[in-house]
Amino acid sequence: MKLFPTIEEVFTDPKEHYKYLFFPLLTIDLNEHNLGEGLVHFVSVWGNGDPDDDLDPGVFDYNYIKFVRDGNKYVFNGKLDGIETFKKVEKWYNEADKEYRKNKTSFLKQQQRNEVNESDLNKSLEKRNTNDFDYYHYAKGLFNYWITRDKYLETGKFIQGGFYSDANSGHEREIFEKIGGKINYDDFEYFIELLENNNETKETKQFIGSVIGYNYISFGEDRIHLFLDNDKNEVLLYADWS
Repeated sequence: MKLFPTIEEVFTDPKEHYKYLFFPLLTIDLNEHNLGEGLVHFVSVWGNGDPDDDLDPGVFDYNYIKFVRDGNKYVFNGKLDGIETFKKVEKWYNEADKEYRKNKTSFLKQQQRNEVNESDLNKSLEKRNTNDFDYYHYAKGLFNYWITRDKYLETGKFIQGGFYSDANSGHEREIFEKIGGKINYDDFEYFIELLENNNETKETKQFIGSVIGYNYISFGEDRIHLFLDNDKNEVLLYADWS
């Protein structure tokens, strides 16, 4: 298993905008868990979560996204331009990326509670907050994702990036909530409804596992459940919002 795989490790011929919207969290080797063959990937998606948004039903909607497996990687055959901020995120991402690279040493420095408000990171975010909350929310999530990733690579400990940037709890997080086994479908009412709406059944979906999205990225989904459809060679990531 691998935390924070790259876009290139997850997608076959990824389009440029994938890195603005798709955030790889965890790669699982199915064989290592006696769940099949090959790799699958948990991915967080920016721009989901609102049932009123008109996205791409059948492939991508507020609480799920589907990927086709291409060997050990994914192919996405849906549309993403229904995301409300789709035309803005390229600029937001590139600005944040440039700023993070320039101030990486400062951003990765652990802040004490009395230092947070005056930190370089917080000052950077507050400038965005005065203009557009989505801009602020997106940039804060980006910085959080990069800090969580880079501190994990540095320390080998999976600790939410908010511990370093905002003096939040510093306990080590669970890499995954559950891998393999059975689930209680009584707790998956909306998932069953989703399948019915797409003329699918739970019998065609093999449960692979669950992760807590916000352990990896601050705007991440509460829980991401990964299901495998071997007949369609397709992965379904179902977002469980509290």
